[in-house]
Formats: sequence, C-alpha cells, structure tokens
Amino acid sequence: MRDGLELAGRFRLEAPLGRGGMGEVWRGVDLRLRRPVAVKILPLSGAADGAGVARFRREAEIAAALNHPGITTVFDIDEHTDGGLRLLFLVMELMQGHDLAAVLHQHPAGLPIVQVRDWAVQILDALATAHRHGVVHRDIKPANLFLTDDARVKVCDFGISRLADATKITATGSSAGTPLYMAPEQIEGHTVDERTDLYAFGCVLYQLLTGTPWVDTGTSVGAILYQHLNRTPASPQSARPDIDDHLNTLVLDLLAKQPSERPKDAATVAERLRSLDSRLAHGGPAAPQQTRPERRSGETWPPRPQSAGRPTAAMKHGGGTATAAIALALLCLPGLLFLTFYSRGSLLPDSPAGFLSLVNFVVGVAEPVALATGVVLLFQHRAAGRWMIAASAGMAAQRMSAGAHYYGWRSWVSIAIFLLATTATLVAVHPSTGRWCLRRS
Repeated sequence: MRDGLELAGRFRLEAPLGRGGMGEVWRGVDLRLRRPVAVKILPLSGAADGAGVARFRREAEIAAALNHPGITTVFDIDEHTDGGLRLLFLVMELMQGHDLAAVLHQHPAGLPIVQVRDWAVQILDALATAHRHGVVHRDIKPANLFLTDDARVKVCDFGISRLADATKITATGSSAGTPLYMAPEQIEGHTVDERTDLYAFGCVLYQLLTGTPWVDTGTSVGAILYQHLNRTPASPQSARPDIDDHLNTLVLDLLAKQPSERPKDAATVAERLRSLDSRLAHGGPAAPQQTRPERRSGETWPPRPQSAGRPTAAMKHGGGTATAAIALALLCLPGLLFLTFYSRGSLLPDSPAGFLSLVNFVVGVAEPVALATGVVLLFQHRAAGRWMIAASAGMAAQRMSAGAHYYGWRSWVSIAIFLLATTATLVAVHPSTGRWCLRRS
C-alpha cells in the first residue's frame, strides 16, 4: 500500500496506522464527506472463494448496522484492484486512544480490579448485542479491544476471522484466531458460537487481572494450543490474592473446556459482574457462596471440583524450568569436584604443563562455587542466580567438550557433566525461568 492511493475513487490513504496478520490499517479521508476515517485493507489471495467473501460482507454489514457504542462503526465495505492485487477494504470510524494490548504492556502486574470490571461489562454489552443478531466475533483479544480517550472500550474487527477461515485472506494463508485466546472447539475445527467468544473473553479477563495470559507463553504455538485443549487454568486468585472469590470463579467458568460448562451468554456474564460491583458498593466483598448461574442443557451444578493436578502458581510462572535448572546444576557439582581433585596433576607453575594444571584447578574450583551460588540465588527467585547457572554451566560444558582427552579414564565423567551442564544452561536461560525470578517470595 502507499499513501495517496484512492480506493474505489472515494477514500484516499494518508498514513499507515498499523499492520497485522490480517492486513493493514491506514488513516484516510473520505473525499465525498470530507471526514477522516480508518481504512482496514485485507488482501485476498488467488484462492479466495467468492461465496466466503460474500458471507463476510453480509456479516460485516450486520455488524455495521448494530449501532452500538461499544462496537466500532463501519461506514463502508468495498473491493479495489491495485496493480493486479485484489483488495477488500473496510472504512471505519477513526478512533483516538490505544488498544488493550498497549495498555497491558504498560501494566505488567495487571490493572485495578474496579477498572477491569468496568471495561469487561462494556465489552460484554457489545458482545451481547452482536450475539443477539447472530454475529460471532471469533477473535476476541486485547489487540481487537480499543480504549478510546473518553474511556469507552470498543470491539473491533467483527467477522474478519470468519473471512480468513473461508478464503485464506492473508497473503501467507495464516489461519484465523489468535493462539493465546482460542477456544478448544475453535482449535479442533468444531462449530463455534457465542460461547467461543466468551472463552476468548475469559482469557482476556484473566490477563487484564493478572498481567499475564493463563497459558505458558514461553512455548511453541503447538504447545499453547495443547494447553487450551488439556491444561486446567491456574486460579487467577493464586497470582493475585486480592481478586474477589466470585470474580475468580467467574473467570474459571469462562475458561471451561466444554462450551456447555461456560455461562450461557454475554448478558449472563455481564449481570454477574454487575452484581459483584453491587456487593462491593454495599460494604465490600460478601462471604464466598455458590450461586447457580444460568446455563445450557448439559451443564452440571455444583461446578466440578478443581483437578488435584492443577498447576500451582509457581509452576505457571516457570517453576518447572527453574527447578530443573537447580537440579541439573546440583548434579554437576560432584562430577566437577571429582575431576578437579583427581586430575589436578602438579600445581607448581614451573613448566607449561604445571601452569595449565594450576589454571585448570582454579577454574575447576570456581565453577562449582559459582554453580552452588547460582542455585541458592535462583531458589530465592533472584535473576542473578539464573544467569550464574547459565554462565558457569556453559563454561563447564565447553571445558568438558574441549578437554575430554585430558581426563583419561575419567572421560565418562566429563561426558556426563557435558550433558548435564548443557541442559542446565538451556533451562536456565528459558523465558519460563525468567518468569519464576519475577515472583520474588
């Protein structure tokens, strides 16, 4: 795309505002009405299906006709061909503010609970309106939730993920949805409905409250999808104890694996949040109690007990890799000390061989000391321990690799140390171990 390009002879592009997997967003001007607009441009691949494009246009037209203050206003939908490239574009209101992804970046520990509830109710009211008209968003995420300068949250990009599914709208053929927020039924290719949006909203709500997604983000896309399908979310209250019991339960209800086990619709969730506001306004949180939510056929009550295998807060924030780094470092210690004291040779620097033996001995003593110090610091959730283990274990692995011949019959020990130290280095530098260090006890 380029500035100055006129789409359909009416909308002129002025400056790029953003780019994503689904296309580009430009600041533009409506030449007919002489008003500023935002233009989302979606390139269609050669495999685009005309019926799929038509379905998207119908759904976008329905969303545009909703006329809800929490839904981005769409002024026009049209197609344009530029240099042989077929473009579908949406002309929308030009908003001032930031999306919630940018807001979260500025609040890594989560946002005030009262603020989160207010935004959540606004989002749910918009979703309830869309769902009543048969429109499912399919890609609720912080980047599609826009906070305007007047504190109104607007839901953007209705129906675009459906078009991606039907037509492979992106130039790379990327699939619809965002892995961090995809519901299990969406991942498995089953039919989606309003409860799919509620699952994604639950992921967003969890992140707004705690500052981090409930899934471990230091893994591959496949591993993230596996967590949505099989892992029970840790309680948000375990990461932030000041979360109200009712709000904590609501988040977990939204993240249920089976759609039938989630709240039945957005209006129900909004009402539960409003009732929570009411309780707090009349004397603070009430004593925990079970309230029977409205539900679809097949939903059980009381809720099923939490799995005994639910990950703890420490595991959620990198406890597994941190524990592995500590264990591997400790396993290296006996071998390093053994090789140091049984292979030291002459420590008198009266010859080149003696000088090398002395250097090897000093390094051989320093490495276990550094590893032990790193273990103690990492156990205390200190980032310095993570890096001490990584550096000293990495040096030990390099020394074992370069000097295996030096240890003679003891070379099997050096091979074992090499494997242990290499693995310790990798898990120490893993992002999950870094998150463990952020949870200072």
